[in-house]
Amino acid sequence: MLTIEQKAKILAQAGLGAGPAGDEFGSAAADRAGWEQRVNEAYVAYSAARAARSLREAETARNTEMLRRMAWSSAVL
Repeated sequence: MLTIEQKAKILAQAGLGAGPAGDEFGSAAADRAGWEQRVNEAYVAYSAARAARSLREAETARNTEMLRRMAWSSAVL
């Protein structure tokens, strides 16, 4: 399981920051908890988007292969 810091680093590398770890209002613990929640929510959305993209790419590859095989079998006849 990834730590919150690892998730934040992955998001930052993808260009999807979850905001700073704290702000000027509230306690440090509340700021940290809010930041962790934002990171977790952003990471879930990021992971879901990557999974959806992977499924779309797999479906596209499958369709392309099917069309290639259909074209090849039509050309042989």
